[in-house]
Amino acid sequence: MLRHLNIVVFPLIISNIIHMVLVKKDVFPFLKIPVSERLFGQNKTWRGFIFLSILNGIFTPIFAYDIPVLKAVCFGMIFGLIYMIFELPNSLFKRKMGIAAGENPAENKLLFSLLDKTDSAFGVCLVYFLISDIDVTQIIQLFFISSFIHITFSMLLVSLKIKKSF
Repeated sequence: MLRHLNIVVFPLIISNIIHMVLVKKDVFPFLKIPVSERLFGQNKTWRGFIFLSILNGIFTPIFAYDIPVLKAVCFGMIFGLIYMIFELPNSLFKRKMGIAAGENPAENKLLFSLLDKTDSAFGVCLVYFLISDIDVTQIIQLFFISSFIHITFSMLLVSLKIKKSF
């Protein structure tokens, strides 16, 4: 399992933390262009897609040291992109419900919080399952571990005031 965490989860943790700092410090504001404000809200920007993919491409070879560097870079960039893509359906659903970007509804708040913390993990695990030799039991474990880590780090980033809300 450690090998899978090194390939999929640990680089995304570092990449997401750095991305949150970039957002907090408003680095590269010219890339803070919404992918589609109408469909996904103002918080899903090209800066996120670009930087999460690049950062994850940089960090994956460091953690996935048993994979050839170019392959690890490609995996990292793909997983960064997939991470961002799988956040979009939840955002679209919230916009269709009239929920503002960065907010959760008063009703079903726990359900939406759970979706916010598992959507990307689901997407990345799905793609990893399709392109690797991981078995079904391991991918389910990886999904739950990565979701737990996402929840834990989100709580930590909110307490450190790097992230606005859980």
